[in-house]
Amino acid sequence: MRKTLLNYICCPFCHGTLDCMTRGYENGGKSIQEGLLICQKCKRWFPVRNYIPELLPDHLRNWETDEKFLYSLDLNIEKKILKKIKKKIKHCRKNALKIKDSGVSYKKSEISIKKKVSDPNFFGPGYFSPFNPGNTDFTMQLIRRFGNAVPLLNPKQHDIILDVGCGYSWTTEWLMKMGTEPIGIDICRTYLDIGIERMGKNIPHLILADTENLPVKKKCVDAILCYDAFHHIPDRKKTMGHFNRTLKINGNIVLTEPGLDHEAAAPSQEAMKKYGILEKGMSLSEVKDYCENLTLLKPQQYFIIKVTSSEQEKILTPQYIHSHSFIDTQLFVIKKISKP
Repeated sequence: MRKTLLNYICCPFCHGTLDCMTRGYENGGKSIQEGLLICQKCKRWFPVRNYIPELLPDHLRNWETDEKFLYSLDLNIEKKILKKIKKKIKHCRKNALKIKDSGVSYKKSEISIKKKVSDPNFFGPGYFSPFNPGNTDFTMQLIRRFGNAVPLLNPKQHDIILDVGCGYSWTTEWLMKMGTEPIGIDICRTYLDIGIERMGKNIPHLILADTENLPVKKKCVDAILCYDAFHHIPDRKKTMGHFNRTLKINGNIVLTEPGLDHEAAAPSQEAMKKYGILEKGMSLSEVKDYCENLTLLKPQQYFIIKVTSSEQEKILTPQYIHSHSFIDTQLFVIKKISKP
């Protein structure tokens, strides 16, 4: 975790400012490999492990693992402060039982994906390639998705871009190499760890978090990208509310997502049954519903179509657009405005 990330992250519970305690800094004092983040407001604490701050809400944390990590850090914490931390642990564990989350089973399935995988090559793409060398057409579609989505972010050098559901962090890494300052967010630790192993010490900002409890400060990001990720989120309206809170005025939210028939497709059915994750597509009208009562303009759907010179006079009917689509996904763009 680079120290500059503290300028953008906050407590997922109360959005309070986070203080950092660490064993020491690396990379000339710029990076934190292990430490604690403590909220100034509600006094919750969060671990930083393997350069990644874990900013999950109470009900999604593994408290036994977190406590063991806390006591293993040997940070020379004052007894008075340590006593408050222990007291807070009891409060948070009790509070976790009261939290209502209709999508908790999907989230816990994502968090524990490693336990459900038997294929030794399952995580291979995270180490070697974001594409599928055995499927040229699918690889080209992935490239097209990203290539058509990024310009819609209207990125500028040093812009803060949230890369939501970043997985192995390939897209986060590319955004960083473009000159922006991306923050990759995912709920699954396994994917982020693999990304760090691949990238080494030259890594972008990465956070372990739940987008429905987004630990990002108000109006601090320039754009938000959901690259084939928003359809995994159970409470999309709540998440969109957080996007609205964290996005600067005139910033764009770009979603590249499957359509309504996605959950009926055989691969989606298999993934839901085998891994317990959510696979649910969306339509433009649904995206509009997610944005209601927020300071966001009505979402626009963009179409990237193949048109030859001989077809220039064709009428762009929905049927024509569908049959001539250049990408296998839906592109939605939502702009933040100052007033609803």
